[in-house]
Amino acid sequence: MNTINQPKYKHELTEKSFSDCLPDYLKFASRLFFTPIEVAKTASTWLTETGAKHILDIGAGVGKFCITGARQSSSHFYGIEHRASIAKIGNQIAKHFELSNVTILHSNILDVDFSNYDAFYLFNPFYENLEFAKRLNDEVPLEENLYLKYLNYTDEQLDKAKIGTRLVTYHGNNFEVPSSYTKIQDAFNGDLKLWVKQ
Repeated sequence: MNTINQPKYKHELTEKSFSDCLPDYLKFASRLFFTPIEVAKTASTWLTETGAKHILDIGAGVGKFCITGARQSSSHFYGIEHRASIAKIGNQIAKHFELSNVTILHSNILDVDFSNYDAFYLFNPFYENLEFAKRLNDEVPLEENLYLKYLNYTDEQLDKAKIGTRLVTYHGNNFEVPSSYTKIQDAFNGDLKLWVKQ
């Protein structure tokens, strides 16, 4: 983990201090949609310990994983979020925690060039398209066919990454992980997995 010259921060990052930054409806959804801080610490350590400088969180929501990773590393954490309002909240929270190495991008995953990034994080990002009742809000369309479309695109892009690329998944069925990746470590009762491109 790259922690050289770790700066002092005005605001402590805890589950409560992060939740306090969220609007009420996202506080309610937080446990289902956003990575716990302790999980994010482990995941971001795995992703940065070999020198990755540009980490992409696919389906970042309000950027909780990115903010946690950026807080303990000099690497830059980018989150892709397809809801403009939630991406905006994520960038506001990053600013609140005084982080310049976090960027939450409002974009569709189909428009993202994975070659710009060194390592990747996925917390079951497309499953919402199969569970409409558990949606965060009505800002974007959710469709079953989009689940497969996003899944296939992510699989193809990850498969093009260079040998040694690290990928961390949290929960999910890992269908988006190409066969070219090997699981080398897990944690949190197997819910968190570290994969490496072979």
